[in-house]
Amino acid sequence: MTRQPPVIPPYEKIVRDFLETRDTDLDAQAVVFNLDHTALDVLSTLEGIALRPHDLTHAGFVLLMTLWITGPRETRELAAALRVTKGAIVGAVDTLERRGLVERERSNVDRRLVAVRLTDRGTELIARVQKHWHALEREVTRDLSEREQRMLAALCRKVARSARRLRRDRANGTTATRLPDPERFMAAAEAPPVSTGR
Repeated sequence: MTRQPPVIPPYEKIVRDFLETRDTDLDAQAVVFNLDHTALDVLSTLEGIALRPHDLTHAGFVLLMTLWITGPRETRELAAALRVTKGAIVGAVDTLERRGLVERERSNVDRRLVAVRLTDRGTELIARVQKHWHALEREVTRDLSEREQRMLAALCRKVARSARRLRRDRANGTTATRLPDPERFMAAAEAPPVSTGR
Protein backbone atom coordinates (compact mmCIF):
# COMPACT_ATOMS: atom_id res chain seq x y z
CA MET A 1 0.00 0.00 0.00
CA THR A 2 1.47 3.35 -1.04
CA ARG A 3 1.48 6.24 1.38
CA GLN A 4 -0.64 9.19 0.42
CA PRO A 5 1.10 12.58 0.47
CA PRO A 6 -0.08 14.85 3.28
CA VAL A 7 -3.02 17.09 2.46
CA ILE A 8 -1.82 20.69 2.48
CA PRO A 9 -4.54 23.32 2.87
CA PRO A 10 -4.79 25.80 -0.06
CA TYR A 11 -3.59 28.82 1.96
CA GLU A 12 -0.47 26.94 3.07
CA LYS A 13 0.18 25.75 -0.47
CA ILE A 14 0.13 29.36 -1.72
CA VAL A 15 2.78 30.26 0.87
CA ARG A 16 4.88 27.20 0.02
CA ASP A 17 4.69 27.85 -3.74
CA PHE A 18 5.82 31.43 -3.20
CA LEU A 19 8.72 30.51 -0.89
CA GLU A 20 9.89 27.48 -2.86
CA THR A 21 11.63 29.72 -5.41
CA ARG A 22 13.39 31.67 -2.65
CA ASP A 23 15.81 29.07 -1.30
CA THR A 24 13.46 28.13 1.56
CA ASP A 25 13.63 24.89 3.54
CA LEU A 26 9.94 24.08 3.11
CA ASP A 27 9.92 21.42 5.83
CA ALA A 28 11.33 23.78 8.47
CA GLN A 29 8.97 26.51 7.28
CA ALA A 30 5.99 24.11 7.47
CA VAL A 31 6.81 23.16 11.07
CA VAL A 32 6.90 26.76 12.31
CA PHE A 33 3.95 27.83 10.13
CA ASN A 34 1.79 24.98 11.44
CA LEU A 35 2.86 25.39 15.06
CA ASP A 36 1.83 29.03 14.86
CA HIS A 37 -1.50 28.39 13.14
CA THR A 38 -2.33 25.40 15.32
CA ALA A 39 -1.64 27.33 18.51
CA LEU A 40 -3.83 30.20 17.32
CA ASP A 41 -6.66 27.87 16.30
CA VAL A 42 -6.58 25.78 19.46
CA LEU A 43 -6.20 28.67 21.92
CA SER A 44 -8.85 30.84 20.31
CA THR A 45 -11.27 27.90 20.25
CA LEU A 46 -10.67 26.85 23.85
CA GLU A 47 -10.60 30.43 25.08
CA GLY A 48 -13.89 31.22 23.39
CA ILE A 49 -15.67 28.13 24.69
CA ALA A 50 -14.14 27.58 28.14
CA LEU A 51 -12.90 31.00 29.30
CA ARG A 52 -15.03 33.74 27.79
CA PRO A 53 -18.23 32.65 29.63
CA HIS A 54 -16.30 33.23 32.88
CA ASP A 55 -14.85 36.56 31.68
CA LEU A 56 -11.33 35.11 31.75
CA THR A 57 -8.53 35.74 29.28
CA HIS A 58 -5.98 33.06 28.49
CA ALA A 59 -3.39 35.02 30.50
CA GLY A 60 -5.75 35.14 33.49
CA PHE A 61 -6.41 31.42 33.17
CA VAL A 62 -2.70 30.60 33.08
CA LEU A 63 -2.06 32.85 36.08
CA LEU A 64 -4.82 31.14 38.09
CA MET A 65 -3.59 27.70 36.99
CA THR A 66 -0.04 28.57 38.04
CA LEU A 67 -1.18 29.61 41.52
CA TRP A 68 -3.42 26.54 41.80
CA ILE A 69 -0.55 24.18 40.90
CA THR A 70 2.35 25.86 42.70
CA GLY A 71 0.70 27.75 45.54
CA PRO A 72 1.39 31.41 46.36
CA ARG A 73 4.07 33.01 44.20
CA GLU A 74 5.82 36.34 44.06
CA THR A 75 4.90 38.74 41.25
CA ARG A 76 8.29 38.33 39.59
CA GLU A 77 7.89 34.54 39.60
CA LEU A 78 4.49 34.84 37.94
CA ALA A 79 5.99 37.15 35.32
CA ALA A 80 8.63 34.49 34.64
CA ALA A 81 6.05 31.69 34.40
CA LEU A 82 3.84 33.61 31.99
CA ARG A 83 6.83 35.08 30.07
CA VAL A 84 5.62 38.65 30.40
CA THR A 85 6.83 41.77 32.16
CA LYS A 86 6.24 42.34 35.85
CA GLY A 87 4.02 45.29 34.88
CA ALA A 88 1.78 43.01 32.83
CA ILE A 89 1.43 40.66 35.79
CA VAL A 90 0.55 43.54 38.11
CA GLY A 91 -2.26 44.52 35.75
CA ALA A 92 -3.54 40.93 35.48
CA VAL A 93 -3.39 40.47 39.25
CA ASP A 94 -5.25 43.78 39.74
CA THR A 95 -8.05 42.52 37.49
CA LEU A 96 -8.30 39.14 39.22
CA GLU A 97 -8.07 40.75 42.66
CA ARG A 98 -11.01 43.08 41.89
CA ARG A 99 -13.04 39.96 41.11
CA GLY A 100 -12.06 38.37 44.42
CA LEU A 101 -10.14 35.53 42.74
CA VAL A 102 -6.68 36.32 44.13
CA GLU A 103 -5.21 38.34 46.97
CA ARG A 104 -1.82 39.91 47.66
CA GLU A 105 0.18 39.40 50.83
CA ARG A 106 3.30 41.30 51.77
CA SER A 107 6.15 39.25 53.18
CA ASN A 108 6.99 39.68 56.87
CA VAL A 109 10.60 38.78 56.01
CA ASP A 110 11.10 41.36 53.26
CA ARG A 111 8.38 44.00 52.92
CA ARG A 112 9.34 44.59 49.28
CA LEU A 113 8.17 41.10 48.36
CA VAL A 114 4.51 40.47 47.66
CA ALA A 115 3.01 37.02 47.21
CA VAL A 116 -0.14 36.39 45.22
CA ARG A 117 -2.45 33.61 46.34
CA LEU A 118 -5.77 32.17 45.22
CA THR A 119 -8.84 32.97 47.28
CA ASP A 120 -11.44 30.28 47.96
CA ARG A 121 -13.51 31.82 45.16
CA GLY A 122 -10.52 31.69 42.81
CA THR A 123 -9.82 28.07 43.69
CA GLU A 124 -13.43 27.10 43.03
CA LEU A 125 -13.46 28.91 39.69
CA ILE A 126 -10.17 27.54 38.38
CA ALA A 127 -11.10 23.98 39.35
CA ARG A 128 -14.37 24.29 37.42
CA VAL A 129 -12.86 26.05 34.40
CA GLN A 130 -9.92 23.64 34.17
CA LYS A 131 -12.32 20.69 34.05
CA HIS A 132 -14.12 22.26 31.09
CA TRP A 133 -10.79 23.24 29.45
CA HIS A 134 -9.55 19.66 29.75
CA ALA A 135 -12.73 18.25 28.20
CA LEU A 136 -12.01 20.51 25.21
CA GLU A 137 -8.36 19.38 25.14
CA ARG A 138 -9.63 15.84 24.75
CA GLU A 139 -12.03 16.85 22.00
CA VAL A 140 -9.48 18.80 20.00
CA THR A 141 -7.00 15.88 20.09
CA ARG A 142 -9.51 13.05 19.61
CA ASP A 143 -8.41 12.39 16.00
CA LEU A 144 -4.92 11.51 17.26
CA SER A 145 -4.05 8.11 18.70
CA GLU A 146 -2.47 8.00 22.15
CA ARG A 147 0.87 7.33 20.46
CA GLU A 148 0.41 10.32 18.14
CA GLN A 149 -0.51 12.57 21.07
CA ARG A 150 2.65 11.59 22.93
CA MET A 151 4.77 11.99 19.82
CA LEU A 152 3.33 15.43 19.04
CA ALA A 153 3.88 16.59 22.63
CA ALA A 154 7.48 15.32 22.53
CA LEU A 155 8.15 17.04 19.21
CA CYS A 156 6.69 20.33 20.48
CA ARG A 157 8.94 20.15 23.57
CA LYS A 158 11.94 19.54 21.32
CA VAL A 159 11.18 22.55 19.12
CA ALA A 160 10.56 24.72 22.20
CA ARG A 161 13.96 23.75 23.64
CA SER A 162 15.60 24.65 20.33
CA ALA A 163 13.84 28.03 20.31
CA ARG A 164 14.91 28.82 23.89
CA ARG A 165 18.49 27.78 23.12
CA LEU A 166 18.53 29.92 19.97
CA ARG A 167 17.14 32.91 21.85
CA ARG A 168 19.72 32.51 24.60
CA ASP A 169 22.62 32.02 22.19
CA ARG A 170 21.69 34.95 19.93
CA ALA A 171 20.49 37.41 22.55
CA ASN A 172 23.82 39.21 23.03
CA GLY A 173 22.71 40.78 26.30
CA THR A 174 19.35 42.04 25.01
CA THR A 175 16.09 41.64 26.90
CA ALA A 176 15.55 38.33 25.11
CA THR A 177 17.94 36.72 27.60
CA ARG A 178 15.52 37.61 30.40
CA LEU A 179 12.72 35.46 29.06
CA PRO A 180 12.38 32.51 31.42
CA ASP A 181 12.73 28.83 30.92
CA PRO A 182 9.43 27.32 32.14
CA GLU A 183 11.22 24.08 33.03
CA ARG A 184 13.30 25.92 35.62
CA PHE A 185 10.30 27.73 37.08
CA MET A 186 8.20 24.59 37.46
CA ALA A 187 11.17 22.63 38.81
CA ALA A 188 11.41 25.27 41.53
CA ALA A 189 7.68 25.07 42.27
CA GLU A 190 8.34 22.88 45.29
CA ALA A 191 10.36 25.66 46.91
CA PRO A 192 8.53 27.14 49.88
CA PRO A 193 6.51 30.25 48.99
CA VAL A 194 7.45 33.61 50.42
CA SER A 195 6.61 33.83 54.12
CA THR A 196 3.60 35.96 54.87
CA GLY A 197 3.27 35.17 58.53
CA ARG A 198 -0.11 33.50 58.09
